[in-house]
Amino acid sequence: MLKAVIFDMDGVLLDSESIHYEILRDMMARRGFSYTTEHLHRYCGVPEEQMWPQLLREAGLLRESPLALQREHWERYEWRIRSEGLPKFPGTKELLESLRNAGYRLAVASASPTALILQNLCALRLDGFFDKIASAQECGDRGKPEPDVFLLAAGKLETAPEDCLVVEDSANGMTAAYRAGMKWVGFDGARVKPDMRRAVFAFSDYRTVSPERFRHWYEHFPSSGELERKFGGTAAKEGIL
Repeated sequence: MLKAVIFDMDGVLLDSESIHYEILRDMMARRGFSYTTEHLHRYCGVPEEQMWPQLLREAGLLRESPLALQREHWERYEWRIRSEGLPKFPGTKELLESLRNAGYRLAVASASPTALILQNLCALRLDGFFDKIASAQECGDRGKPEPDVFLLAAGKLETAPEDCLVVEDSANGMTAAYRAGMKWVGFDGARVKPDMRRAVFAFSDYRTVSPERFRHWYEHFPSSGELERKFGGTAAKEGIL
Protein backbone atom coordinates (compact mmCIF):
# COMPACT_ATOMS: atom_id res chain seq x y z
CA MET A 1 0.00 0.00 0.00
CA LEU A 2 1.40 3.38 -0.96
CA LYS A 3 2.14 5.40 2.16
CA ALA A 4 5.04 7.69 1.26
CA VAL A 5 6.57 9.49 -1.71
CA ILE A 6 10.32 10.16 -1.73
CA PHE A 7 11.68 12.85 -4.04
CA ASP A 8 15.19 13.31 -5.33
CA MET A 9 16.12 17.02 -5.31
CA ASP A 10 18.43 18.03 -8.18
CA GLY A 11 16.60 17.63 -11.46
CA VAL A 12 13.34 16.76 -9.69
CA LEU A 13 12.44 19.62 -7.34
CA LEU A 14 14.56 22.18 -9.19
CA ASP A 15 16.23 22.18 -12.60
CA SER A 16 19.73 22.35 -11.18
CA GLU A 17 21.12 19.44 -13.20
CA SER A 18 20.83 21.48 -16.40
CA ILE A 19 22.96 24.25 -14.86
CA HIS A 20 25.47 21.75 -13.47
CA TYR A 21 25.79 20.19 -16.92
CA GLU A 22 26.48 23.52 -18.62
CA ILE A 23 29.10 24.47 -16.00
CA LEU A 24 30.88 21.10 -16.12
CA ARG A 25 30.83 21.06 -19.91
CA ASP A 26 32.57 24.44 -19.95
CA MET A 27 35.04 23.54 -17.21
CA MET A 28 36.12 20.35 -18.95
CA ALA A 29 36.21 21.98 -22.42
CA ARG A 30 38.71 24.50 -21.06
CA ARG A 31 40.85 21.50 -20.14
CA GLY A 32 40.54 19.86 -23.54
CA PHE A 33 37.92 17.22 -22.67
CA SER A 34 34.41 16.85 -24.07
CA TYR A 35 31.88 16.47 -21.24
CA THR A 36 28.67 15.12 -22.79
CA THR A 37 25.17 14.29 -21.64
CA GLU A 38 26.41 10.70 -21.32
CA HIS A 39 28.69 11.89 -18.52
CA LEU A 40 25.82 13.81 -16.95
CA HIS A 41 23.67 10.68 -16.95
CA ARG A 42 26.49 8.50 -15.62
CA TYR A 43 27.28 10.73 -12.66
CA CYS A 44 23.80 12.04 -11.92
CA GLY A 45 23.05 11.36 -8.25
CA VAL A 46 26.66 10.40 -7.48
CA PRO A 47 28.35 12.52 -4.76
CA GLU A 48 31.03 14.83 -6.15
CA GLU A 49 33.65 13.30 -3.88
CA GLN A 50 33.25 10.16 -5.98
CA MET A 51 32.56 11.82 -9.33
CA TRP A 52 35.58 14.07 -9.72
CA PRO A 53 38.33 11.44 -9.26
CA GLN A 54 36.57 9.13 -11.73
CA LEU A 55 36.01 11.89 -14.30
CA LEU A 56 39.58 13.15 -14.08
CA ARG A 57 40.95 9.64 -14.58
CA GLU A 58 38.79 9.22 -17.66
CA ALA A 59 39.92 12.61 -18.99
CA GLY A 60 43.59 11.86 -18.29
CA LEU A 61 43.81 14.96 -16.10
CA LEU A 62 45.60 13.30 -13.23
CA ARG A 63 47.47 16.45 -12.22
CA GLU A 64 44.23 18.32 -11.55
CA SER A 65 42.94 18.53 -7.98
CA PRO A 66 39.45 17.02 -7.55
CA LEU A 67 38.85 19.26 -4.55
CA ALA A 68 39.89 22.41 -6.44
CA LEU A 69 37.58 21.54 -9.36
CA GLN A 70 34.74 20.82 -6.96
CA ARG A 71 35.22 24.28 -5.44
CA GLU A 72 35.32 25.90 -8.88
CA HIS A 73 32.17 24.06 -9.89
CA TRP A 74 30.25 25.30 -6.86
CA GLU A 75 31.54 28.85 -7.13
CA ARG A 76 30.26 28.96 -10.70
CA TYR A 77 26.96 27.34 -9.71
CA GLU A 78 26.37 29.79 -6.86
CA TRP A 79 27.12 32.71 -9.20
CA ARG A 80 24.53 31.41 -11.69
CA ILE A 81 21.92 31.03 -8.95
CA ARG A 82 22.59 34.54 -7.61
CA SER A 83 22.31 35.92 -11.14
CA GLU A 84 19.33 33.93 -12.40
CA GLY A 85 17.59 32.52 -9.32
CA LEU A 86 16.70 28.91 -8.64
CA PRO A 87 15.29 27.14 -11.73
CA LYS A 88 11.83 26.01 -10.61
CA PHE A 89 9.42 23.49 -12.08
CA PRO A 90 5.84 24.81 -12.40
CA GLY A 91 3.20 23.04 -10.31
CA THR A 92 5.59 21.46 -7.79
CA LYS A 93 4.11 23.18 -4.75
CA GLU A 94 0.55 22.35 -5.75
CA LEU A 95 1.35 18.65 -6.24
CA LEU A 96 3.16 18.41 -2.90
CA GLU A 97 0.22 20.06 -1.20
CA SER A 98 -2.23 17.62 -2.79
CA LEU A 99 -0.07 14.64 -1.79
CA ARG A 100 0.03 15.87 1.80
CA ASN A 101 -3.74 16.42 1.78
CA ALA A 102 -4.18 12.86 0.46
CA GLY A 103 -2.37 11.55 3.56
CA TYR A 104 1.01 10.60 2.09
CA ARG A 105 4.23 11.19 3.98
CA LEU A 106 6.90 13.01 1.98
CA ALA A 107 10.71 13.02 2.08
CA VAL A 108 13.67 14.28 0.07
CA ALA A 109 16.56 11.88 -0.57
CA SER A 110 19.52 13.54 -2.28
CA ALA A 111 23.26 13.29 -2.81
CA SER A 112 23.54 16.93 -1.73
CA PRO A 113 24.53 17.90 1.83
CA THR A 114 21.66 18.36 4.28
CA ALA A 115 22.36 22.09 4.64
CA LEU A 116 22.07 22.59 0.88
CA ILE A 117 18.88 20.55 0.69
CA LEU A 118 17.30 22.71 3.39
CA GLN A 119 18.60 25.90 1.79
CA ASN A 120 17.08 24.99 -1.57
CA LEU A 121 13.76 23.88 -0.11
CA CYS A 122 13.48 27.13 1.85
CA ALA A 123 14.35 29.20 -1.24
CA LEU A 124 11.71 27.32 -3.24
CA ARG A 125 9.24 27.64 -0.33
CA LEU A 126 8.79 23.88 -0.30
CA ASP A 127 10.31 23.15 3.11
CA GLY A 128 6.96 22.96 4.86
CA PHE A 129 5.78 20.04 2.75
CA PHE A 130 8.42 17.46 3.66
CA ASP A 131 8.35 15.32 6.79
CA LYS A 132 11.98 14.21 6.55
CA ILE A 133 15.24 14.98 4.75
CA ALA A 134 17.89 12.35 3.92
CA SER A 135 21.33 13.14 2.50
CA ALA A 136 23.72 10.58 1.00
CA GLN A 137 26.40 12.23 3.12
CA GLU A 138 24.73 10.59 6.10
CA CYS A 139 25.49 7.23 4.45
CA GLY A 140 29.28 7.53 4.22
CA ASP A 141 30.53 7.01 0.69
CA ARG A 142 27.58 4.88 -0.45
CA GLY A 143 25.77 7.24 -2.80
CA LYS A 144 23.39 6.27 -5.58
CA PRO A 145 23.11 3.74 -7.22
CA GLU A 146 23.48 2.18 -3.76
CA PRO A 147 20.15 2.13 -1.90
CA ASP A 148 21.33 3.64 1.38
CA VAL A 149 19.88 7.14 1.09
CA PHE A 150 16.43 5.82 0.16
CA LEU A 151 16.49 3.30 3.00
CA LEU A 152 17.54 6.12 5.32
CA ALA A 153 14.59 8.22 4.14
CA ALA A 154 12.15 5.34 4.65
CA GLY A 155 13.55 4.73 8.12
CA LYS A 156 13.11 8.38 9.04
CA LEU A 157 9.55 8.24 7.73
CA GLU A 158 8.96 5.01 9.71
CA THR A 159 7.62 3.49 6.50
CA ALA A 160 8.50 0.12 4.95
CA PRO A 161 10.44 0.41 1.66
CA GLU A 162 7.79 -1.51 -0.23
CA ASP A 163 5.24 1.17 0.74
CA CYS A 164 7.30 3.96 -0.88
CA LEU A 165 7.27 5.48 -4.36
CA VAL A 166 10.42 7.32 -5.49
CA VAL A 167 10.46 10.23 -7.95
CA GLU A 168 13.82 10.27 -9.78
CA ASP A 169 15.48 11.76 -12.84
CA SER A 170 18.49 9.46 -13.20
CA ALA A 171 19.25 5.82 -13.95
CA ASN A 172 21.48 5.76 -10.85
CA GLY A 173 18.59 6.94 -8.70
CA MET A 174 16.15 4.44 -10.19
CA THR A 175 18.64 1.62 -9.65
CA ALA A 176 19.02 2.78 -6.04
CA ALA A 177 15.24 2.67 -5.63
CA TYR A 178 15.15 -0.85 -7.07
CA ARG A 179 17.91 -2.00 -4.71
CA ALA A 180 16.01 -0.44 -1.80
CA GLY A 181 12.95 -2.52 -2.65
CA MET A 182 10.93 0.52 -3.70
CA LYS A 183 8.88 1.43 -6.74
CA TRP A 184 9.72 4.49 -8.80
CA VAL A 185 8.57 6.94 -11.44
CA GLY A 186 10.78 9.07 -13.67
CA PHE A 187 10.61 12.86 -13.95
CA ASP A 188 11.97 14.24 -17.23
CA GLY A 189 10.97 17.89 -17.11
CA ALA A 190 14.52 19.29 -17.03
CA ARG A 191 15.79 21.57 -19.81
CA VAL A 192 18.71 19.19 -20.43
CA LYS A 193 16.91 15.89 -20.78
CA PRO A 194 17.72 13.27 -18.13
CA ASP A 195 18.32 9.54 -18.54
CA MET A 196 14.97 7.74 -18.50
CA ARG A 197 16.25 4.29 -19.51
CA ARG A 198 15.16 2.81 -16.19
CA ALA A 199 11.82 4.59 -15.96
CA VAL A 200 8.82 2.29 -15.92
CA PHE A 201 6.48 5.29 -15.80
CA ALA A 202 7.45 8.92 -16.38
CA PHE A 203 6.03 12.43 -16.44
CA SER A 204 7.45 15.83 -17.41
CA ASP A 205 5.07 18.37 -15.85
CA TYR A 206 3.86 18.47 -12.24
CA ARG A 207 0.70 20.20 -13.39
CA THR A 208 -0.41 17.06 -15.22
CA VAL A 209 -0.23 14.59 -12.31
CA SER A 210 -2.14 13.98 -9.09
CA PRO A 211 -2.11 11.75 -5.99
CA GLU A 212 -4.45 9.41 -7.84
CA ARG A 213 -1.96 9.13 -10.69
CA PHE A 214 0.86 8.36 -8.28
CA ARG A 215 -1.25 5.64 -6.66
CA HIS A 216 -2.08 4.21 -10.08
CA TRP A 217 1.62 3.99 -10.96
CA TYR A 218 2.38 2.36 -7.62
CA GLU A 219 -0.41 -0.19 -7.96
CA HIS A 220 0.47 -1.07 -11.57
CA PHE A 221 4.22 -1.27 -11.09
CA PRO A 222 5.73 -4.39 -12.70
CA SER A 223 6.71 -7.42 -10.67
CA SER A 224 10.37 -8.40 -10.30
CA GLY A 225 10.03 -10.89 -13.14
CA GLU A 226 8.42 -8.30 -15.41
CA LEU A 227 11.21 -5.85 -14.56
CA GLU A 228 13.80 -8.43 -15.52
CA ARG A 229 12.11 -9.03 -18.87
CA LYS A 230 11.71 -5.29 -19.48
CA PHE A 231 15.31 -4.38 -18.69
CA GLY A 232 16.85 -7.53 -20.06
CA GLY A 233 18.66 -10.68 -19.04
CA THR A 234 19.80 -11.08 -15.46
CA ALA A 235 20.12 -7.36 -14.75
CA ALA A 236 17.38 -7.29 -12.15
CA LYS A 237 18.74 -10.42 -10.43
CA GLU A 238 22.17 -8.83 -10.25
CA GLY A 239 20.72 -5.70 -8.71
CA ILE A 240 21.90 -3.38 -11.48
CA LEU A 241 18.72 -3.06 -13.55
